[in-house]
Formats: sequence, structure tokens, C-alpha cells
Amino acid sequence: MSGLSETSVKDTMDSAKEYVSRLEELVRSVEAAEHQVESSAAQSTLEVEKTFKQLSESILEVLNKRKEALLAEIAAIHHEGLSPLQACRSLIASKLSNTKSYIAEGGDILRIGGMAISASTEKFCEKASFLGSLPAVPQLEEVPYVSFQCNFASLEEQIGKSVQSLGRVSRMGPVQITQMDEKPGALLLHWEEVDFEHSVDIHSFRLQYAYGDIRNQPHLMNTNFHDVYEGPDTQYLVRDLQPSTLYTFRVCCLVEGESDWSAWSLPRIGSSSITPFRWTEDNPHYTITNDAKIAFKASGEPSLLCSCSAQFGPGHCIEFTVLECGDGGLDQGLVLCSSSKYDNGLLQPGVLFLNTEGSIFVDGVEKMMKLPPLQVGAKVCFLCEHIREDKLRVHIGTADKTVIYDWTPVCEKDDNTPPNLYFAISFKSNGWKILVE
Repeated sequence: MSGLSETSVKDTMDSAKEYVSRLEELVRSVEAAEHQVESSAAQSTLEVEKTFKQLSESILEVLNKRKEALLAEIAAIHHEGLSPLQACRSLIASKLSNTKSYIAEGGDILRIGGMAISASTEKFCEKASFLGSLPAVPQLEEVPYVSFQCNFASLEEQIGKSVQSLGRVSRMGPVQITQMDEKPGALLLHWEEVDFEHSVDIHSFRLQYAYGDIRNQPHLMNTNFHDVYEGPDTQYLVRDLQPSTLYTFRVCCLVEGESDWSAWSLPRIGSSSITPFRWTEDNPHYTITNDAKIAFKASGEPSLLCSCSAQFGPGHCIEFTVLECGDGGLDQGLVLCSSSKYDNGLLQPGVLFLNTEGSIFVDGVEKMMKLPPLQVGAKVCFLCEHIREDKLRVHIGTADKTVIYDWTPVCEKDDNTPPNLYFAISFKSNGWKILVE
């Protein structure tokens, strides 16, 4: 075999091996799809059987309670109606017995002495005055005539209609998670409608998450999920996730005019390998707590506290929450910067500075727009987008007010890649406590 032919055969074999590898991947994909169909159908079958068994037991219990209540009501009427009649019967029986005895006594007198007047005859005649009047007996219209009514045909129709609309089998949830983007200590989840046969108005979405991968653990699916978002948006940033830890997510929706949530989406697994936003812990003027998310200004010396590294960049959203306030000042506030060292103040290139009074400085230049002053409970959100090369677009929002600046930070490195920035706080007075998320 010539060298060319051998090379051709080897190339062909390599192509065939690659083809086999791809076919095997497809087989695994088909197996996963088959498993999803079989396991979800089996689980749904169990849920239908369990639901209808519980419903049957519940309905039977309710029916038995109602039956016992009706029988008790009949028994009460029966007792109430018979009691006076039984008393009346006893009175009549007593009078009847006494009267019969009186008649028998008269008969004896006639047989023994005829109609001759004697003491016994006079005594017998005197007893006639004690016969009295007849006892009063209630008319049939005055005593209970117990009956039972039930519009069974109408009830059967109502029950039939209710049962016919009971439950719903969905081929797939109408809303599915379509994308998960890693963020520092967080995941940005996106979802969209995928399975409505006709246009509907969705009132709200509901996002849940659970620790770990529980897709193949049906017994955990109904107990381990926790609500993390409910609202009209089709994306949500799930914060406070442990780095490199798996989480299971699912979403459903509520259609306008309906009271029940839709079927859940396919469970999706995600994790974030990006370190959460954290303060550096080597600054003696600040006390750092809560996994390095909270910084408390403990001294009265001016000091800049930066993040543990240049963590903030394009696609990131960071939120500062003012937990406690110290004294304000024009040279104190929140910072985005390209370096962790600024010995000559913050009004210089490479720094975006929002002071406690709401004034904004970009590269040392004060901007016309102002935001509300920092106070306890205030939340300030910085959102960063990459425009081109090393230019960024920074959104700063607080108290329903937002400003936007295009900014090219002056960085130590000299290239055109979008830079990552430090976030920081700079305070002189003590008492300030800032949470970063």
C-alpha cells in the first residue's frame, strides 16, 4: 500500500471514529430524553393516583359527616315529636283502664243487687263525676311528618362538571428557563413562554430554587424548593449562592384570570464559579463581617476600603445597602476605581465617586445630575455594560432615580479589553455600615 493510500485510509478511519463518537453522544442524548419522558410520565401517574385517592377519601369523609348530621337531625325530630305523644298515650291508657274498671264495677252491682238503692249504688254513681273530659290529642297536621329532600340530579351534574375540570396534564410547562449567566456569587436566570397554543396575558412568574441536583429525586421535588422571586419580569438575579455549588431551578406562571399556577418548567441545574462580591479584610479602620459582605467604619481616620480584588466589570450588577450612617461629607461615599491605591484623593482619573450628598464625580469632574443623599436603608445599584474596546456604560440607580455615564477608566494595563474595577467605600467618620451584594 502506498503512503498516500495509507494516509487516506487513516484519515477516513479518523473521520469515522469522530462520527462514531458523535453518534454515541446522540445515543446518550436520546437515552436522556427517553428517561425524561418515562420518569416524568411515571411520576405524573403516581401523582394522579395519589391525588384521586386522597380526594376520594376526603369526599367520602365529608359525605359520611353530612349523612351523620342528617340522621342526627332526623333522630332529634323523631324524639321531639314522639315524647308528647307517648305522654298523651300514657294518659289515655290510664283513663281507659280506670274507666273499664268502673264499668266492670257497675256490672257487678247490677248482678248482685239489681237496681235497688243501696250505699254501694250511691257510691258508684258518685264516681261518675270523676270521669272528666277526654284528653286532647294533637291532629296529624300538628305532629312531625319527617321527610328528606336532595336534588340529586342537579348535584350529580355539578359534581360531574367539577370532576371533569379537575386536574390538568401538561406535555410541558408553558414557561421554560432559557439561559443562566454566571455572576459573582449569583446567577442571572432568563425564561420565556414556549408552549401556549394561543396568546395569553401572563400576570406573574414564580421562580424557585433548591440546593443540589434533585432532578431525579421526586420525593424532594415538592419539599426542597424555595420561592426566590414572584413578579412580572422574565429574568432575575439569584444572589447569595455558594461558589461552585449546584442548585436546581424551576419557573412557572400565572395567567390573567386564572387562580392556579401553571405546570413547572423543566428543572435546570446551575452554579456560579465566580467569587461573590467581598471586601478586603486587611484594613484596620474597618470591621468586616457576614462573609466579608458588611463593612463597618470603626475608626475616625479617613480610609479607602476596596473589594478583595478587581471584581466588578461588564455584565455585573452590584448593590450597596446603607445599614447605618455616620457623619456625612463631600469627600465620603461609594467608589468604582481601577486601582486599590489612591493617596491623593478620589477626584482623579480612573475613579467614579458618589459622595454621601448624592454628587457624582467621574475622573474628578463633577456631573450635573445628583442622586438622593445616602441615608439608613438606602440602596444604590451600579450596573456595568461593555460599549466598545475599553469603554464602559455605568448605570447608577437609587430611590427610583437613575443616571447613566459612558466611561473609559484609566487603568494600569495598556490594552483594549474591558477592564475589571474595584468597588470601594471611603469614609472619615465612624459609624457607617455598608452591605455589598
